Amino acid sequence: MSKKLRFSLLLFLVYGAVTGQVPSDCSVPSVLRTAYDRDVKGLVIKRMQTLNSDDQYLVTIPQAWQDSILEGMAAIFNLAESLPTADSVFNRYCVHDGAFSPAVYGFIIGVDPNSTYAQAWAAGQTLSGDPVLDTLLVRHGFTLTSYISFGAGVFYTDQLINLFALADSIVNNVPGIQYAEPDFLVGGAGHIEYTTDAADNRFYNFRYEWNDCFDGCDNYYSWQFSVGTDCSVTFLGTDQGGFFGIEPLPAPTNCMLTTPTREPTGVVDIRLFPNPASTAITWENAPQEGGWLLLNAHGQILRRGDWQTTNLDASQLPGGLYGLRWYGADGQTKAAKTWVKQ
Repeated sequence: MSKKLRFSLLLFLVYGAVTGQVPSDCSVPSVLRTAYDRDVKGLVIKRMQTLNSDDQYLVTIPQAWQDSILEGMAAIFNLAESLPTADSVFNRYCVHDGAFSPAVYGFIIGVDPNSTYAQAWAAGQTLSGDPVLDTLLVRHGFTLTSYISFGAGVFYTDQLINLFALADSIVNNVPGIQYAEPDFLVGGAGHIEYTTDAADNRFYNFRYEWNDCFDGCDNYYSWQFSVGTDCSVTFLGTDQGGFFGIEPLPAPTNCMLTTPTREPTGVVDIRLFPNPASTAITWENAPQEGGWLLLNAHGQILRRGDWQTTNLDASQLPGGLYGLRWYGADGQTKAAKTWVKQ
């Protein structure tokens, strides 16, 4: 056992047995910042709305709000090697705010089907000729992805911004716009709740969800923590439930965020490059059988391929943390690595 781990366990035994608090620190590792960027931005948007803050009308999500949530989360994350419940959240079950996050990349604008906006979008043009709308779309990196015949343009950006604030700005300042709204994802799983109290303690509820998640998952298991102003962490307990009854947790996702690269016990030492990557990523020394899986930070499978493939096109992937997992003909994992899309 390493000295660091022994020391962490000692702190847990001494402080945890007396007060339930475990000393930690709020420094934010880059892997956490990258993997939970969307989660944190979504939590900020919800928090600003809950508190009815004037900042909810800002399109750019304020950094100070992000830092407060992320630093408290980091205090929990930084104990993942010594606190099993933190390990469950960040390494084993990889809990994200996947079901209810308002931080999405899609945006819908509704107009009269006979308007000049509709004509431009039906022709595949992002810019409609309205200077205010076009300026906002260009400023925030939007491109038209599709047009729906009843008068809705569907847009995409790789920026995470406050789309509610942008919608208000467009509806209130661009003539002829009937509505604008985020294009929310369907079928997401996982939920993170964030609150504070009068003493500025931060509270986190990480809820892992599974089973039939198209319109809300049937089962959940959650871990709750509080983070003090001194960055000490208190594990508050767990909760679980199910629409058809409680079920045991399924097999973990094992994204292993606290380890830069995860090499399962086995046989291959895969070289992955470049990392970070922007357009494509290549690997060497993969198993000469089986195949590979590309996973996002939520543990969801995005792509798969056979052993003969040695690279993948990353140009259309949003920036963030991803994982590649290689398996043999027997279906057993042979190696896995994390990488960052810039």
